[in-house]
Amino acid sequence: MTSTSTLPETGPPSGTTAKDRREAKLRRRRTLRVAALVSVLLMVLGGGGGATWYVLSEREALAETTVEVEALLQESDGKVADPATRDALSREVGEADRVLAERFPVGLVLGGTAERRESLLTTSATVRASMVDLARAEVETVRAGLAAVVPDAEAVLAATDGMGADEARAGLRTALDAAVATEAEATQALAGTDVAALEQVEADLAAQRDGVVVASESLYDAQDAITCPAPDQEWSPRSGHLDPAELAEIPWAPGYALRADLLPTLVALDTAYQQAFGVHLTINSAYRTYDDQLGVYEPSSPIAAPPGCSTHGLGVAADFGGGVQTFGTPQYQWLKANSAAHGWEHPSWAEPGGRVPEPWHWQSVQAPAASR
Repeated sequence: MTSTSTLPETGPPSGTTAKDRREAKLRRRRTLRVAALVSVLLMVLGGGGGATWYVLSEREALAETTVEVEALLQESDGKVADPATRDALSREVGEADRVLAERFPVGLVLGGTAERRESLLTTSATVRASMVDLARAEVETVRAGLAAVVPDAEAVLAATDGMGADEARAGLRTALDAAVATEAEATQALAGTDVAALEQVEADLAAQRDGVVVASESLYDAQDAITCPAPDQEWSPRSGHLDPAELAEIPWAPGYALRADLLPTLVALDTAYQQAFGVHLTINSAYRTYDDQLGVYEPSSPIAAPPGCSTHGLGVAADFGGGVQTFGTPQYQWLKANSAAHGWEHPSWAEPGGRVPEPWHWQSVQAPAASR
């Protein structure tokens, strides 16, 4: 008999399956990872006190930074221009907490302690910048609100010069001066990044805006009490001082004008009047300048209001003739029945039993409430 030598098998043992081979490969990988971890740990621990101190100091620094960042998250709630920045920081805190929760020293060696802290600091800076952006935007919004009321206040102050309301004028002047000072503070705060300073100047601007509004209303009331004693009269610094661009001439009555936005309502009323009577409404008076009102005002007579108190000076009233100027005529009765449909009315003070019966005086429903 001839003996024959056979080579040992180099492939997988007979009977193994694909699943067995995959599991074997995973076991080898885990063995390599553990070996690598052990090597790193030996390097750290074998380095003596210096290496251990370094690892612990990194852990302490991450823990302290995490506490600070959690406080920033609370502080910044509702105070960022971009909420996504807080969401990102919240995720960073979660990652830092995960690293700090790992058992020493495994989590500290493999968890990226220094990288986590650096990422926290970077994302925190983004949140702080977003807080500054929002604070600046809110300052600018309130600043614009203050800027919007100042011109009217200055106009009221100028219009009441020498008209008797000295105490109220002094109050408004003080409010305006304070607004100017706060405006300067706002400019300085906007140039910086101090969120607390920006929030304070926002509150100051809002307070100054409210102060100017209240002082303006007080001056209005004081001047009204002096200049327009009748309850159906209301003083306005704009009365008789409208810009020509705000007015429009009445097409069939050259030389007479109304507030431009109200002219279409008078045109519509006149069109209906023509259909009823075959003629235009007769216009005897419409907008009056301050000097015009001064010319018709007679202190001993209630017929014309004092300058600054007349609805004619606001461009919202007209005096009609052609029959309307007499109570009970067909023209007057037609207007009583139809004017409201076109936004015009006969005020109560001008009715037969009113303070000053004036059948000819008609005005827009947009006239001041007191005059209606």
